[in-house]
Amino acid sequence: MNAPTVRFEAITEDNWEDCVKLEVKEEQRKMVAPNWYSIIQAAYDKSYTPLSIYYEDKMIGFFMYGKDPEDGLYWIVRLMIDKRFQGRGYGEAAIRLGLELIKRQEDCSPEIVISYVPDNEAAGKLYERVGFMTTGRIIDGEAEARYKVLN
Repeated sequence: MNAPTVRFEAITEDNWEDCVKLEVKEEQRKMVAPNWYSIIQAAYDKSYTPLSIYYEDKMIGFFMYGKDPEDGLYWIVRLMIDKRFQGRGYGEAAIRLGLELIKRQEDCSPEIVISYVPDNEAAGKLYERVGFMTTGRIIDGEAEARYKVLN
């Protein structure tokens, strides 16, 4: 089965409300910040880039990345797929697209970092599948994983 083709679009005055309405499953709510919070966070911390995830003409998720001014590394800060669209490969497609986007940045770091709630085994397996390696470090209660960028 081929992975679905997803694309990113900027969060704008025309689509931010659609993004805020996206939801994860009830049991996932403690594992990912709500999209409204991330959009506000990006409005005040300009190191973050918030993006909506589309499949065909439908917004299905949210992705945010940024370069940490403290460690100089790019981080994938958020990934969420709406509960109606989970289990179809969109999350993996979005992570792969996000990695390509970050690798194209002129100042791309040698590693890209992501963190996740340790209980979120599905996220851990997804990140491992696309090439992230867990480091064993726990940062603010989340497991850290790193992706080595090959030049």
